[in-house]
Amino acid sequence: MMSAFRTCVCLMACWAILPAAAAQGQEVRAEQVRQSISSAVTWLKRDLTRAMEAGRENRAEWTYIAPDNWPGAEALAALALLNAGVATDDPVVVQALDRLAQTRDTVTYNISLKIAALAHADPVRYRDAIHTAAKKLARMQLNNGMWTYSSQDIRASVGGGDNSNTQFALYGLHEAARVGAPIEQNVWRRAAAHWERTQRPDGGWTYSPRHQQPAGYGSMTAAGVASLLICGESLNRSLEGPYTDGACARCGRYATNPRLAAGLKWLGRNFDARRNPNHHTYVYYWLYGVERVGMLSGLKQFGTHDWYREGAAYLVRAQRGDGSWNGSVVDTSFALLFLAKGRRPVLINKLLWADERQANLDRHDCENLTAFLGDRLGEPVAWQLIGLDADVEEWLGAPILYFQGHEFPPFTPSQRESIRKFVDNGGTLLAEACCSRPEFREGFERFAREVFPDEPLAPIDGGHPVWSVLFRVEPRAFPLMGIDVGCRTSVFYLPNDLSCLWEQVDLSHPLTEPALRLGGNIAAYATGRDALPDKLDTVKLLPQADDDETAAPPATAALRVAWLRHSGDWRTDSHALPRLAEYLRQNAGVDVVSQPAVLRADDPALLDHPIAYMTGHGAFRFTTTELDGLRRYLTRGGFLFADACCGREAFDRSFRKTAAELIPGRSLIELPTDHPLIRGEPGFDMRVVQYRDADVLPSENRRPPRLEAVTLEGRVCVVYSPEGFTCGLEDHACLKCRGLRTEDARKLVSNMVLYALSR
Repeated sequence: MMSAFRTCVCLMACWAILPAAAAQGQEVRAEQVRQSISSAVTWLKRDLTRAMEAGRENRAEWTYIAPDNWPGAEALAALALLNAGVATDDPVVVQALDRLAQTRDTVTYNISLKIAALAHADPVRYRDAIHTAAKKLARMQLNNGMWTYSSQDIRASVGGGDNSNTQFALYGLHEAARVGAPIEQNVWRRAAAHWERTQRPDGGWTYSPRHQQPAGYGSMTAAGVASLLICGESLNRSLEGPYTDGACARCGRYATNPRLAAGLKWLGRNFDARRNPNHHTYVYYWLYGVERVGMLSGLKQFGTHDWYREGAAYLVRAQRGDGSWNGSVVDTSFALLFLAKGRRPVLINKLLWADERQANLDRHDCENLTAFLGDRLGEPVAWQLIGLDADVEEWLGAPILYFQGHEFPPFTPSQRESIRKFVDNGGTLLAEACCSRPEFREGFERFAREVFPDEPLAPIDGGHPVWSVLFRVEPRAFPLMGIDVGCRTSVFYLPNDLSCLWEQVDLSHPLTEPALRLGGNIAAYATGRDALPDKLDTVKLLPQADDDETAAPPATAALRVAWLRHSGDWRTDSHALPRLAEYLRQNAGVDVVSQPAVLRADDPALLDHPIAYMTGHGAFRFTTTELDGLRRYLTRGGFLFADACCGREAFDRSFRKTAAELIPGRSLIELPTDHPLIRGEPGFDMRVVQYRDADVLPSENRRPPRLEAVTLEGRVCVVYSPEGFTCGLEDHACLKCRGLRTEDARKLVSNMVLYALSR
């Protein structure tokens, strides 16, 4: 029974992580799902209120079972509302929770859903009710590992019970254990043995072992898989052994559970979001089970099916105009739980660079870390497994790409290029030497030198925000190294083990809490404390600045901006100009080539580009030849816009010195707020702007931008921002980035371009 109950993706990675097949039915957009959720919340709150006014005992809303099980339906509705973002102090939710806390613990469905709703809402306030209910629910387990409808039915259920009651009981106990209720290990062992014993030959499950159907069906197969995942999480917790000297003796020694693997394969073969496979009804109950399996396993796909995208598309189409599904509290709650929980933004993509025996040594690390974070990042977050050969766009569906191992992955050149592209597009790479293995350490250091040759891997000092952004963590607790790419630390490297601590969640160990807190801080830094993208949003990769100075200009009459290369960190945000080009095309009617021309100031080709741009953080200097070339460019009608990225003083000093040398007697002078470039003639009125983080600027947030300029023969030929707009153009998550917010940065720089083209 100590074999791992979690799926072994070494058997299934090739099956589970595949290019998504076309969704059944029409495509679904994030806004459609948001509207669907909103409508469902409105209907469910209204119907619950009417039910309370009419007397809940008279409402036969638990349509799948019996009228006397209303408390379970009420708990299910409260749970759905809470997961959809309804506040715990909402009057409808408060009334439902308070009634549930007083409900007698006699019916399996009622007890299980009561625990789940109370644990989600306030596990501290409802602690006694949760613990009491969990104790009673555990006692109601039959000797065969199953549950039946109520405590009154137990004596008559020798050899009885059913898989629907059993899955709900395990769900309730799982939620109780999650918030600290003690559950005996034998409860999980008996339940796991039941599910393994009663699996059908095709890998599925049915409602009852007494039914002799040879084939399983959807909702009960999802119940079986989810239940084995739940049992495995508890039984596996101490499997690795104690964490000592940065390692666990049995780390990664998970055995394959063939029953669980077979159940997941059944879901991949038979998945259909429009109907309960091999069954004529209960499609919403089926989709509820799908969501639970998807979230517990971390699988984005069942076979070739993107379970959330396809399920959401079906539910949006099936919803009634009043916001309900079938006018039923239960169906509406199941559908709402699928849409709301399943769309949780993905925080971490865990990279399966090989089979699980090598690439997923700690099966529950991300699961436990995201559970620890809860809604501390603004909303509950999820994680998922992702394949090494998935598109970079898929990797960018989460801000963090995480991989671990005892040995370092044998990445191919194309895979290394993809990782670099992920980072260059704003992603954060997190790598960990599981159990502090030297083989992984040595491999990662070589990898860092080869993939990031211009950005050194270095220890992260105690002043870095990652030690304090969400929790205060002492830097000496864990060695942490990083690679800065552009304006932010884009690669975090853990040479010592953290994942085994995340895996076991043993809060009695002195390092567990700091390990979880550091993981939370890395997540908060990677997101910039900004909202995560919607799960249904697609990522579009844009061209980035290419440092190939010999690249030929495109055969087009469109504007191509020159990006000036200098001796400093000239390429701080490689997508700043491509994103600006897209904005200009869409909002200012200017046809701009996405790929800028990267040129040195003394390149004769600079004269072919009417507008040039430069930025940086640190000090730089131009050679005499480069100064002469830039001077020639400006006196012949060229226009330069520049900024001190993140408002960095070192670049500011260098740029001011350069400006003074460019045109003798023509120094930088601050532009008045009524200047056409700021007033938006042509362009946007930018006399009031907002900054990415007003607290780090020595000025008020909403005020005119500070722009300085060099004029020549009555025209502005150089515009400079000492406060920075490049991070705004790039629009990536960055805690340390200062300067204008994205929309204002793009509008203001659009004004610069329009001004230059109109003069």
